Amino acid sequence: MNRNWLALSVILSSSVFLHAPAAVASTYYIDSQGGDDRSDGQTEATPWKSHTMAQKAKLRPGDTVMLKRGSRFSGPIHIAESGTAKEPILLTAYGKGEAPRLTNPDDRDMNGNCIRLSGSYLIVEKLHFHDTPPTKRASRLKSIFQMGAVFNMFGATHNIIRDNLFSKCTKAIQSTGEFTLITRNQMDGPSHALWTRPGATGAWGPMGIQLGIGNQEVSHNTIKNYLTLNSPYGSDGGAIELDDGRYHKKNVYIHHNYTEGNAGFFESSWKADYKPMVQKVSNLRIAFNVSYDAQSFVYMHAPCVDTVFDNNTVIRTNDFGSPMYDIVYTAFPGVLFRNNLYVGTARCFRGSPYKKASRVVAKNNWFWNVDSAKSDGDPGLLNMPRRDFRLRSDSPLRGRALNLSKHYATDSAGNSLPKAGPWDIGAFSYVEITK
Repeated sequence: MNRNWLALSVILSSSVFLHAPAAVASTYYIDSQGGDDRSDGQTEATPWKSHTMAQKAKLRPGDTVMLKRGSRFSGPIHIAESGTAKEPILLTAYGKGEAPRLTNPDDRDMNGNCIRLSGSYLIVEKLHFHDTPPTKRASRLKSIFQMGAVFNMFGATHNIIRDNLFSKCTKAIQSTGEFTLITRNQMDGPSHALWTRPGATGAWGPMGIQLGIGNQEVSHNTIKNYLTLNSPYGSDGGAIELDDGRYHKKNVYIHHNYTEGNAGFFESSWKADYKPMVQKVSNLRIAFNVSYDAQSFVYMHAPCVDTVFDNNTVIRTNDFGSPMYDIVYTAFPGVLFRNNLYVGTARCFRGSPYKKASRVVAKNNWFWNVDSAKSDGDPGLLNMPRRDFRLRSDSPLRGRALNLSKHYATDSAGNSLPKAGPWDIGAFSYVEITK
């Protein structure tokens, strides 16, 4: 098994803690209610008013741009300057109250981006992005791959998008920059399509995160309600996608996320965009995620090499108004599934939970068809109706999984995983609950 994903994780995670501003670094303050663009913007008492002033500041490594809590901003900003590994440039919040709110209602103005990043070693954190629009532009693919409340552009590297809130953004994050970490964000999607046009035979549903290139990590995010019923397909959307055939798809690590109410958890395209520039997916690892969504857990159009799905908990008992499909669809062979829990209605298990079972290598998984006795049976979850998918003490999943401690250290709840002996199936390792 290729280990590049581990090196990628170390590189991305370590960069989170390297912010140590140099003595010459500057801090800029922006307050939409009490600021003045004629001020110097360099103290809390003399803030700027417009967030676009950040574009004019000629940011340097170690600089910080502070948006005051309670502020509201409309329209895009583009950060083109770069920090360094030891001195990243930080965009964050200050003060008390609600996070600064940013929106861009105009698809014709930087594709509806609120923040566009072309520089490297940038951190965007503690901001609230909301109500960004779909696109109706004729250049469909070009527009879609530039959409996103936050757009991390091709050529940008080592950027971090963390601890932000996204509400009703047609696409929360588009990231086509390598060595990017997207972590601890909260996303609540819209009910409209990302792109469509009258009489269209196809469309594209809203998305939480769309990755356009490899060497990226997506972790510890909560992504909800990226689903539209207004689609030629009946419904569409999804939590995370890996698309755009122009760029490589090597080394992607998606782990410890919680998703709910989306039209699927993960999808990868292949020939659907930018023919004939098609890219195989290589060294993709998806682990310890909890997916309580509609439609498929995995929809893999692209051929895969070293692609692994480990210890995920997948629940498909509520259709969220969207049809149920096979839990796993793979268009090509070579995908490895280990230690996963699948719970679904009879629709998810027609013939097999895998659309093409011959294409899948499956080890130590557990399937429960809630509508039939012809499955592995009740997995013994604490309280499934209340979305508590942890294990009861009498769960048959305990001790039934392969030990993968060479790859993982904690379960979905942050509990340490045993270094020796069998594991438990699913995203949660059993832990005794003490009152």
